[in-house]
Amino acid sequence: MTFGFFQLLAGKFHFGIILGWVTISALFIYVVFNMLAGRSGNLDLYRCLSLVGYCMLPMVIFSAISLFLPRGGVVIFAMGAVFGLWSTKTCTQLLVELSSCGEENRLLIAYACWLVYMLFSLLIIF
Repeated sequence: MTFGFFQLLAGKFHFGIILGWVTISALFIYVVFNMLAGRSGNLDLYRCLSLVGYCMLPMVIFSAISLFLPRGGVVIFAMGAVFGLWSTKTCTQLLVELSSCGEENRLLIAYACWLVYMLFSLLIIF
């Protein structure tokens, strides 16, 4: 809700887009993680949804900070990359801790998380 509120303050009405992207992102990470884990995959969909939501906190902070930055500059793109990597790192660490076989698949999990959080970062920037 806070992420959508900050986007509303920026003049963007994105509540439905944010809800849809969070749902699709949770499904995407759920499928990717359980395909990598095989039969030992123990990630439930509700846990994956709460994990995606929890790791959105850096994106919410970035959305609040972006209200005071000029659009289209190098600074906002660099900050978007930093906050996206922060979300990716947090999500990857939590997913690896949840799994028994996540350490050898850390980079593949990180790539899936990076795609998700860069999508949200681009939503803030544009």
